[in-house]
Parts: sequence; structure tokens; C-alpha cells
Amino acid sequence: MNDDYIVPNFVEDLLTASNNGLNGISDALSTLLHTPVIITDSLYHILSMSQFEYKNDSLQVMVEPSPYQEDPMLHECFLVTKNEKESALRCIISFDQKVEGFLFAVGNPQKMETSLLKLATSLCSMNIKKNVEIVKEKKRYKDAFLYNLLYGNMKEKADIVSYGHLWRWDFEEPMTVIVFSIEEYNMYTDDKNLIEALFYVVKKALTQHQFTPILLKKRNEVTVIFPTVTQSDNQKEDLTQLIHFILNQTKDTQLEDRVRCGIGRTYENPVEIFRSYQEAKVAYELGLLLNISLPFFEDLGLERILYKHDLQDLKEFYFHVLGRIEALDVGKELMITIEQLAKNQFDLKRTSDAMFIHKNTLRYRIKKIEEVLQQKLDDVETRLNISAALKIKQLHKV
Repeated sequence: MNDDYIVPNFVEDLLTASNNGLNGISDALSTLLHTPVIITDSLYHILSMSQFEYKNDSLQVMVEPSPYQEDPMLHECFLVTKNEKESALRCIISFDQKVEGFLFAVGNPQKMETSLLKLATSLCSMNIKKNVEIVKEKKRYKDAFLYNLLYGNMKEKADIVSYGHLWRWDFEEPMTVIVFSIEEYNMYTDDKNLIEALFYVVKKALTQHQFTPILLKKRNEVTVIFPTVTQSDNQKEDLTQLIHFILNQTKDTQLEDRVRCGIGRTYENPVEIFRSYQEAKVAYELGLLLNISLPFFEDLGLERILYKHDLQDLKEFYFHVLGRIEALDVGKELMITIEQLAKNQFDLKRTSDAMFIHKNTLRYRIKKIEEVLQQKLDDVETRLNISAALKIKQLHKV
């Protein structure tokens, strides 16, 4: 037999170990080198480690100038753990000319067997590439499933529950849809990168709070399908705290103060999740218009009816109720007075206090308003019509 074709034992060991993924590779390499081995993604989040004790989920790495001028994929570095620094050799894991991770052999870099490390790095590259393709394939089907769910294209509960099990989601539980969206989003600017940041923040927050994220991102929006275990009052309070936490987290990123949200109602049947999604989007829009920081659809009253109604009808109603005031009130004094009256439930004292005017001044203006409208403001039906007209003005910028 020609000795040139004999495969060294360490190659066989590593190839066999690679069948067990990154854990198999790190274990086998650590045994062959008699030194700790760590494999991370491109952001130094630990994917696998052998013979190395470290409680954090990511590494702090200080890269030194490389003495391996002939091989730009190898670098000496220090791993910072607690108050100590440990020498290591860092090998870049890449495919398609893109860095996808790193392999660290802890110890004196000068004593490392680089050919062994290169082989292990190549196996890691193949393994990560395979995992990335699997994730992409899963994600493609997952996104299609979520789209169908949110747009009401799935009609059978059993089908939804069955598909959900593929990703360990329990659609037997009641679900609430939450929409997070970026204000004044422009996809032709750097804003297109913000959606990834928003997705990351939401996913991380849900994971930190022990929830399995069911997320979909599109354009300027991240949608959360949130499992609502109980219908108790505390459930809403807990959900409010979680959403506040997420919004506060986004303020510490490049998203700053541009994220708003809307929350739909809870549905026990997953076939109706699309309703919660539509409600969450309406709540989001109304939250912007009415300046509500945390708009729950269930808390919106007349607004959600007026928001969906035919705009021309609403405009006609508005001008029927308040058109005369707008036409005659050149200085807008009477319109401001009507708005303050409605805002303060037509209470004279509260309204005059809010406007910093004397009660008699307010009474004089009310008399003028009644003359113009030819209606009495102490009439319940008149008050209702005025309140509805002012809501229309606020919602539709009439």
C-alpha cells in the first residue's frame, strides 16, 4: 500500500466526531490537543466548549497582532474570564467569504498544531453551513405558516396546532397579538437595518422572560404572537410590564424613541389569531393618532368604530355638527372652548380651570356656541354628537 494515501488517525477521529455536530468536533479536538477548545459564532456567542469552565454565554476576546503572516485565518489572542486573561489561538470559521464563527484553542499558541486546527475549522465551517441552511429552510416554512395564520388563511384549529408543534409552539393556549412598528420608517435609507435591531431586542426580551418567541418581521413591523395562559387581571398587568420593558430596551439602541406598539384582544381559538392581528394594527394606528403610549384594542371605545367607518360619511357628520362653528369662528376661540368642554365632560368648573378663564367668560362663550349651533349644550344628544365629531376630527385630521 502506498503510504501517501494512509489517512492519519486524527483525521478519522475528527471526521467521525463531526457527525455529532460542533460538540463532537470540540470534544475530539480538545482530546487530541490536550487543551480546552471553544467554538463561537461571529459575535463570540459560545456554541460549544470542551474542558473549559465559563458561565457566560459569550466571550470577551482581545486579538493580538498575528505572527502567522502566511495564514490570515489564524490569530493569537487573549480570552478575558473574570479577572484573568488566557492565551489562545483563534481560527476563523468562514464560508462563502463570510466570517461565520471562530474556533479557539486555549493555551500557548506557539505550541498548537495548526494543521489539526485547520482541519477542525473546515469541519466546523461545513457543520455551521449545514445548520444555517437547515435554519433557512425551516424559517422559510415558518414565515409562510405565520403569514397564513395572521391573515386568516388557516381555517382548521387542528392544522394550526399540528404545525405549531414543529417549532414547539402550543396553539392550544389563548394567544394575543402585539405589533411593534418603527415610526416614520424609510426603507430607502439606513432604516432598513433597524428592523433587524427591533427583531433582536424583542426576541431577546421574550427569551429573558422565559417566553418562547413566536415572531414575524416584515418591512417596519415585528409581530409577536404571545401565549396568554390565563384571562386574569394580572395577565394584562404582566403583559403591560413586558411591553414597557421591550420599549425601554429599544430606547438604548439606534431605534431610540421610534418604536410604537398596538395590542389586540386575546383569542382562545388559534383560527381567530388574525382578528387579534388586525386589532393590534388598528390599536397601533389609533395610539399614534390619540397619543396613547400603550394602546390595547379592548380599551378603545368609540374610536375604533369611527376609525373603520366610511371617511366621507364621517366628514359629512362632522360638518353637520360643527361646520357652522368652523365657518364663523375666525379666531378659533369657540372651537377651542368646545374641545375643552368635551375633554372635561362639559363640567364648567373643570373647563374654566383648564382654560384659565372665569366661569362667566365660559358661560358667555357657551351662549354664543348655542346660538351658532342652534342647540343647547346641556342636551345629552348634543353633547354626544359633539364628542363624536371631535373624535372624527382627531382621528382623520378633518
